[in-house]
Formats: sequence, structure tokens, C-alpha cells
Amino acid sequence: MMIDTILPDYDVTHVSETVVDATPVETYRAIMDADLRDPLIGMLFAVRELPERVRRRWYCAPPAPKEAVTFRGIANEGPGWTWLVEDPGFEFVVGSVGRFWKRDYGGRAVTAEEFLRFNEPGYARLAISFSVRPKDFDRTVLRYEARTVATDEESRRKLRMYWRVIEPGVAIVMDRALKRIRAHAEQALVGAGA
Repeated sequence: MMIDTILPDYDVTHVSETVVDATPVETYRAIMDADLRDPLIGMLFAVRELPERVRRRWYCAPPAPKEAVTFRGIANEGPGWTWLVEDPGFEFVVGSVGRFWKRDYGGRAVTAEEFLRFNEPGYARLAISFSVRPKDFDRTVLRYEARTVATDEESRRKLRMYWRVIEPGVAIVMDRALKRIRAHAEQALVGAGA
């Protein structure tokens, strides 16, 4: 796994997997293109971001709603995401640096090279991997893994406390996101007449 070379040591992690009734090529494409909008996921993020959203509303107009939320859009346009590495058709890893336990996530923009060696105290590095691997004829294992490592002991303490609170929500969000990706891949296969 490429995430092993990007972030081999970490403080917290979450892994989710599902089996998809589609080929790895179709499944990988679905990771990028599936619409991840989901009422429950939206509610969980709304609760997490409520204080920041209220603050922003006082100072600026709310952003226009997006038509679709895709991982391609999140990875390319999302706040603070950096594309780290990709083995096209098999795995990609994106990263973010921030103070994720803060209301506004405390994001810090970094390049891929800066991400790898970033060690400024008070932050954490988050690497997210999506990968596919063949399971058997026309079936695929779709895997999501997130790893986070803090840059110092005080940040590690804050990260672990924060993780204890949000880990159940992360599990729900990622399981539902994987279901949407799986449905997109399987629907694309049906739509193609397979």
C-alpha cells in the first residue's frame, strides 16, 4: 500500500472495506465520480461545523450549494488537500495538515513535498488512501484508510481526545461513502449492459 510509504507511523487510524460487484477499473472510476451527498453525512458534518458556519454567516454570505459532491472535487478543490501519490487505477493518497481538533480544522496549505517532512509543533498530518484490488472474477475490494500523526506530544494529546469523540462519526461517514461508491460502480456496470 502506498500509504505505508507516505505515513508509516501514525497515532490514530480508520479503515473501511467493502466488496463491489464490478471490476477494479470501474470501482476506481467510481471513487472519483460517485456523488457522496448523503443526508446523514450532511447532518454529521453540519453538527461538527455548526459553530464555524454560524460565525461565517455573520460575516459573509453562505456558499452556493454544489450540485454534486465527489471525491475528485474534494481532493482537487477541498480546503487544504494535497494530492500526494497515485498508482492510477489502483490507489491514490491525499494529505492534509491541520489542527483538526479546532473548530475551523486549523488547516495549513502544504505541497506534497512539504507534507512528507512537515513537523512544525502544534499540528497533525492526515493521509487518506483509497485503493482497489481484485477479489475474484469481476469483483473488487474497495478500501479506505485514514492515518493521522501529530507533530508533538501536546498535539498528540489533543488529537487523541478529539479522535475519541469523532471516531464513531468517521466510521458512519466512511461506511456510507463506500456504499455510495459501490452503488455507483455497480450501477455503471448495469448501465453499460454488463
